[in-house]
Amino acid sequence: MRSIMLLAAAVAASSALAQTPNVIEAVEYDPDGNRWFVSNGSSLLVTENQGGNWAFFGEAQASHGMEVMDGALFAIGNNVIRAYDLSSAALLGELVIPGVGFLNGMGSNGEGLLAISDFQGGRLYTVNAQDPSQMTYNQLTGNLGVIPNGVVIDAANNRAIVVCWGNDADILSVDLESGDVTTLVAGTGLGNLDGIDDDGNGQYYVSSWSPTRITRYSAEFTEAETVVTGAGGLSSPADISYAIALDTLGVANSGTDVVTFHGFGAPTSGIEPTPSFTAQRAASDILLFCPTGGMVEVTAWDASGRLVHQRSALIPAGQMRWPWPQTDGTSIVTVRYAGQTMVTLR
Repeated sequence: MRSIMLLAAAVAASSALAQTPNVIEAVEYDPDGNRWFVSNGSSLLVTENQGGNWAFFGEAQASHGMEVMDGALFAIGNNVIRAYDLSSAALLGELVIPGVGFLNGMGSNGEGLLAISDFQGGRLYTVNAQDPSQMTYNQLTGNLGVIPNGVVIDAANNRAIVVCWGNDADILSVDLESGDVTTLVAGTGLGNLDGIDDDGNGQYYVSSWSPTRITRYSAEFTEAETVVTGAGGLSSPADISYAIALDTLGVANSGTDVVTFHGFGAPTSGIEPTPSFTAQRAASDILLFCPTGGMVEVTAWDASGRLVHQRSALIPAGQMRWPWPQTDGTSIVTVRYAGQTMVTLR
């Protein structure tokens, strides 16, 4: 009986530590912990190795937008705004805004202010979150006449930048004091804009569903270029987060429930970056993206370091799925591309 109980405890512990994202919508980078969060239906997952493995972040909940600010993770969970301690995942406070339709996107100024979109109500709210246990809100705009989705705060210009849902969608600027609205891009030519974030160098990244892509805009949205396409592993790309310290964009792909990571290095205006090789575990597969055709080698070891699987193949450019090694005792899997780039998965 004791052995059965120990086995059950081990299985439960393993389940708590190794999770597969499901029903994802938003991703957020934590620079202090060098880790990524992803909303997971009614729970919240965290990874410290860019999706090699995911674990529950305590009992935290997130269904939509998230922001890391002042030692806390702020997250929208089914129209409730909650704050969690980054160290312990303890709930610090929560806020319910009466009369909202569907809270979706969230941005922050890094100094206690959040901006949140009401997708269904067409409005924008600000939240004073300097004290997470006593958050207060203000309705910044009335119905905008469009469907607001992703939000980022441009603190230097005291404005929220909002991307909109729908065909040939707009990008708006909203003054954080007066609520005055300015159209930055009237008709982007893109459908269903979802997420937006900045890279700390005056450029903005926007995800769209139609076409499936990430578009980079200049500071005043007068120039635009495509930097990631569907070939980069995107599928209904939702909320995004730019890790400035890593020059890496994380994208929550709601179509596949996979978070993809796209490295840019030092951004150079007018030059499209070369897509990088990525490898991520996706349930019983490994999701690969190769910028060019090349040799891929997948190797697996057990917990003692013994080689239990090795296979290589020449694969074409683009995205593909590679079966996860089905062996007893697999502990670590490495994926090597073109004999150089290597990714470790668990």
